Amino acid sequence: MGLCKDTAMILSTRTFGESDKIVRFFSLNEGRLTGIAKGGKKSQKRFTNTLEPFNCVRIEFFEKATASMVRIENADIEESNSGLEVDLKKVCIASFFSEFVDRMTREKERNEALFETLRTVVLQTKRVELNYSDILYYELQMLDHLGYLPNFVRCVHCGIELAEGERLGFSKEKGGIVCLACSRFIPHRRYPQGFIPQLASYSPDKGRTTEAFERMGRDILEDFVSFHLDVRLKSYRLLKKVAG
Repeated sequence: MGLCKDTAMILSTRTFGESDKIVRFFSLNEGRLTGIAKGGKKSQKRFTNTLEPFNCVRIEFFEKATASMVRIENADIEESNSGLEVDLKKVCIASFFSEFVDRMTREKERNEALFETLRTVVLQTKRVELNYSDILYYELQMLDHLGYLPNFVRCVHCGIELAEGERLGFSKEKGGIVCLACSRFIPHRRYPQGFIPQLASYSPDKGRTTEAFERMGRDILEDFVSFHLDVRLKSYRLLKKVAG
């Protein structure tokens, strides 16, 4: 393909050899890619503090159809990770969403909405103190963009649409809510009336939620992601300890 220019969020980096860097990044137009930055560890001209996790950069790279990695030629910072390093909770939140995108996407699969959500949540993490409800909101947004959003409207077994007051049971095995009749033979967890509709429509603009809402929301998404999508994130374990 030759030289490509794109905007990207840096997901993770590691040293390769004495002077190179292996960089995983999620770009606006190309999706998730892995690249090698020759001299990336020592270069003071092309890569000074640019290829660091959580930076948003303008990146230039060469891509070959037969190569497993692209070759990163240059990167310039658009939005730096400065401000995250002052707070362990902020680092944990940014790490969680970066790993989430890394683990939940395929190589070279473009997803512009997911890219914008990742960039937004990293920026918000730097600027304000996010609570667990905010984390739940952005996680639901990402699941929606990936096509994995749990079904919060219809019974996942019989397909009947449920009134908000009837949305009480959630099956992690089936990936959504179950009606009263189907709940008799489908494993599920029952939640207080109003919780599931509140979770499905939650937005940070609606203000502070209760600790009970945050705890139940964390449990329902943790069960869904770990069981239904078979993904367990290392960064999530630390986030739970730090965020409470």
